[in-house]
Amino acid sequence: MKSKSNILLILALAIAIATTGCSAQWINIALQDLPVLTQMSLNIATLVSTLASGKQASAADPAVIQNISAQASRDLNLLQALYGAYKGNPSSTTLAKIQNLISDLNQNLPTLLQSAHISNTVLSARVTAAVNLILTTVNSFASLMPQPHALASAHASTRSLPRPKDLKQQWNQQVCASTGNASADQAFAQSVLR
Repeated sequence: MKSKSNILLILALAIAIATTGCSAQWINIALQDLPVLTQMSLNIATLVSTLASGKQASAADPAVIQNISAQASRDLNLLQALYGAYKGNPSSTTLAKIQNLISDLNQNLPTLLQSAHISNTVLSARVTAAVNLILTTVNSFASLMPQPHALASAHASTRSLPRPKDLKQQWNQQVCASTGNASADQAFAQSVLR
């Protein structure tokens, strides 16, 4: 009788681990990276306002880029709150909200970026790099999330996920790197993440 209950206990624990996936792993990575991503989204607006003061952007560029920045920031803050809620009380409802928000981010940010028609090509490339870096990182979190029909895939490796230090380095290289234009370089230097 005792061995039967031990077997049932082991089976129940295995099922519990499988159904929650590597939640501590993917949640902890997401919660470490999301503040950096939020800072990146806020720095998108900093890029344009600094360049605008140096007359490097058209009059319309600041408004559309600040809109992209604000939308990314709102969504990332909500995503961070949902991850925190899921970590405190894992539920399929919260998981679905996280997945829906990631889907919305993947649809809305590229649409905003495409409709922005940023006139300054350097600025356009930097904002595009920033949005792509944010989306790539958010999607890497999604690849670790427990999947309703494929629980085994929840144990994906985290070695390919950037850590906060890596994200900052990628931001600085892709968004804040030197352009050869002193005015633009000075503006981008103000958005470097440390």
